[in-house]
Amino acid sequence: MSLARWNKATPPTLLWLLVVLSLLAVPSLSMGQAPDAPTAAPAAGAAPATPAAKGAAVQAQAHGPPPDSWAGQLEMLSRWVDQRGGSGGCEERCYALDRLRITGAVGEGPLQFELSGGVLTDRPVAVPLFGPPAHLRIEATLDDGRPASRREAAPISFEDDHYYLWTAARRFVLRGSLWLEGDLTLLVAGPLNTFEADITGGSVAEGARLSGLRGATLHFTPDGGAGSQSAGPTVFQLSRAVRVGREIGFEYRLVMRSGSDLGVVRLPLAFGEKVLDVAGASGFRVEGGELVLPTSGRAAEMKISGTLPKVGAFSPDPRSAYEWWLFESDAEHRLTVKGDARQVDAAESPIPRTQATSRLLLVQRGQRVEVAVEPLSGVEVLAAVVRDHRRTLVLTERGDLVADDALTYENNGIDYLTYAPGGRPIYLATDGKAQRIMHQGKAAEEVLVPLQTGSHTIQVQSLAQAAVHSLGGTLELPMPSYPLTASEVALTVGLPDRVVPLALLGGDRPVWFADAGDAFAVAIGFVAAWIAVRPGGATSRGRVRALRALGGLLMAGLWFLAPATFVALLVGIATAVAAWLAGRLLGGRGRAAAMVVLLGLGGLALLVGLFAVSARSYRAERWNSTYSESAAPAPAAVRRAKDDDLAKGGGALAPGGAVLEGVTPVALSLPAYERAVQARRELVTRERAFRPVLVYTTSSALVPLVLLWLAGVTVLLAAHRAPLTALYRGAAARLARRPEDDAQGDPPAPVR
Repeated sequence: MSLARWNKATPPTLLWLLVVLSLLAVPSLSMGQAPDAPTAAPAAGAAPATPAAKGAAVQAQAHGPPPDSWAGQLEMLSRWVDQRGGSGGCEERCYALDRLRITGAVGEGPLQFELSGGVLTDRPVAVPLFGPPAHLRIEATLDDGRPASRREAAPISFEDDHYYLWTAARRFVLRGSLWLEGDLTLLVAGPLNTFEADITGGSVAEGARLSGLRGATLHFTPDGGAGSQSAGPTVFQLSRAVRVGREIGFEYRLVMRSGSDLGVVRLPLAFGEKVLDVAGASGFRVEGGELVLPTSGRAAEMKISGTLPKVGAFSPDPRSAYEWWLFESDAEHRLTVKGDARQVDAAESPIPRTQATSRLLLVQRGQRVEVAVEPLSGVEVLAAVVRDHRRTLVLTERGDLVADDALTYENNGIDYLTYAPGGRPIYLATDGKAQRIMHQGKAAEEVLVPLQTGSHTIQVQSLAQAAVHSLGGTLELPMPSYPLTASEVALTVGLPDRVVPLALLGGDRPVWFADAGDAFAVAIGFVAAWIAVRPGGATSRGRVRALRALGGLLMAGLWFLAPATFVALLVGIATAVAAWLAGRLLGGRGRAAAMVVLLGLGGLALLVGLFAVSARSYRAERWNSTYSESAAPAPAAVRRAKDDDLAKGGGALAPGGAVLEGVTPVALSLPAYERAVQARRELVTRERAFRPVLVYTTSSALVPLVLLWLAGVTVLLAAHRAPLTALYRGAAARLARRPEDDAQGDPPAPVR
């Protein structure tokens, strides 16, 4: 309540009490004046009092108490309070209703109520209560603060559609009984702060605990027990549900009770309903646009279902005071609901909901609802998709292909996935749990993989055969097939030592045995060979060029055969060239110091080169890899076999490699491999399948190339026989020279 309204509503008695206390505590200034003190002179410019006014004042003083006495001052204060109260009368509503509490049993006599509130002015006001008077009877007693012996029946009357209470009590509590006749509805005029219903034998449709009610209609719904309503009024409660899909269906729930036998009940089919089933009634029939429902006893509850030809304007049955209307539609249709009915929480629906788009309306008698449906255009979407597919395919020495597939999928409605693994399936697991391998038929190659809604993983292992030629060729690698779109498929192929890959085709880009780094290493090898090859003697320029080209080819072959040896030889050639330049440019101690520095730098360069070659060999895209993360064995929880599985089939070999029908499989550890190559493909479908092809050769086919490389090394060494012999002799002479010979200053032997 605001401060201004509190000032308007302050009782005069309280003001009087405050004034008296203030006068007793602080004497007025007039008490200190002498009785015969002269009055103050009139202010300058003020008109003198007329004789008539003076006479009236004297006459008033003669009839009233003296102004300087206690009585005179109290009379002046009372006039001031009356003037203040008169000027601050109630302008808007002059009452406040706090809480309404209803108790009792629905349908078994009257309901008890208790209404608390107050009046905000001094004069009596009409406080609106409940309605409508035509279907409601009230008997109540007003508790306005007087003793119980002096309380009387509350002055209650009605006007229009409400009962009114005539009272001037600052605080009152109205207690009594109310009878709901015919419709079990109660109209609360309000404004009412809170409403509480503690009733039995039924419930309040809007809720048992409400707040902020103004012009609200409360509906009391009785329970379904026949005995509780045997002597009560007739109840006709109809709830409806309209569901729009490929066809329009309806479901009605009808509850009837009466003090006598119901007999045959007729329900008009005003909306063109086609009734298919009625639960709770036997022998129903349709006559002249009405559904005839034979009943027995004083209570009946039925559920009617069928189809509607269309949706449009709906209104409740005239026998129902109100009806629940539930409207639902599937994802392919959109409903538009208009009308003067009030929408409430769908969780209060008497009929269970089936769609998330459900709307519940409380339609009262005389109201109508207009429904329009708009079909939505459907488009093809992905109900499930494979986020990531990693396949490891290992080729053994005997030509067996062992495949291990790990898939991560997102599913939103598919139950099973037909998965063709590209070989004989031997293991299946979902989310790390082994599953039995099932087929649609005995001759079917696809495996039925159960899918769960959400994000999950699948692991499948299979076996296949491959024919590897002795000198090389192409090998089409088997890939699995399934009717889902895969965002990315990564393939890792593990090969034995005798199979040397040359290219892997079919991915987003082809993978070759050499890349830009290999080309750079070959170029550096040719440069080093061009510098290092110096046969000497009377060798022609054509022969020198041929020998240098041969040296470049030998260095390129050495890079692919032994990268570490290639790096060591390259560092040695670079160090020798730097030492030759230092010997030409420096002398004495400077030359010795330069040699030491060059040796240190050469050793450091050798270590860096060997480390780079070693790190490069671990790259997943390179050849000659001996380990791959994708080829890691299955988790221990998946690989571990249970004792009962071993007892069923693990102890003895069965036809087909110890594979028994109806037994949960056990994961197989992948075989080891010496080389690995990887390829990737994004957005893989059945129309855009991933078909990798491996171009390979064998170690047997490389033997002639190795022999040719050795022959080239022999030719190159033979061409450098003279310089190598002279170098050897010079080094031997330096090692054989004694220290005293160096002191005598003998010139060293020339080295050519």
